[in-house]
Amino acid sequence: MRTRFPAVFLLGLSLFFLSGCSFFKGPVRHLASDVCLMTQGTTRQEVLAYMGPPDDQQVDQYGEIWIYFQVNKSLLRKTPYIGDNLGTEDVDVVTVRFEGDKVITCAYRSLTVEEFKKSGIARHDDFHVE
Repeated sequence: MRTRFPAVFLLGLSLFFLSGCSFFKGPVRHLASDVCLMTQGTTRQEVLAYMGPPDDQQVDQYGEIWIYFQVNKSLLRKTPYIGDNLGTEDVDVVTVRFEGDKVITCAYRSLTVEEFKKSGIARHDDFHVE
């Protein structure tokens, strides 16, 4: 009698790899390195190509500002059930200021979640730490 172990093993292995695809949340942003792609004079279209749509937009007397941010959690912080009490959490923030269609300044900062909330950058109620 022939064993079906290889077929069952291959089926299980295939399901394992396919199940990993369902956890993919889209492109990963690396704000600290992505900010290096922009220089003074970069166009809005180029910023959109490099960074995607901004998480927030603001306008002041000097022009329009696009804001990108992401929350970074340490491995311990991601631990189910007990992670909220372990590890660290910070927020990477990139601000891009435009004059007309061109970038005039671009800055990267790393803040604690508390600093980020106090900064006024997260004006919207939809910002929350997962």
